[in-house]
Amino acid sequence: MDKIIYTRGTYSKEAQKIEMDVRENLDVHDFKLICKRLACALGYSSNSVEEAFGSKKPDADSIKQILKG
Repeated sequence: MDKIIYTRGTYSKEAQKIEMDVRENLDVHDFKLICKRLACALGYSSNSVEEAFGSKKPDADSIKQILKG
């Protein structure tokens, strides 16, 4: 089992540390979903999260474009 851990650098009333256990063979789509959940757990609104991450799965061409930079 792997972990994704977020630790806040400064004190606030929001969560200071969030740990998520993930399986070792996590694919990029599941990783995106976990990042969206982490953002929501950190207090970002669902509208902000959907705007930042998008709601559809990218097609092969857009993934190639992301990788090329």
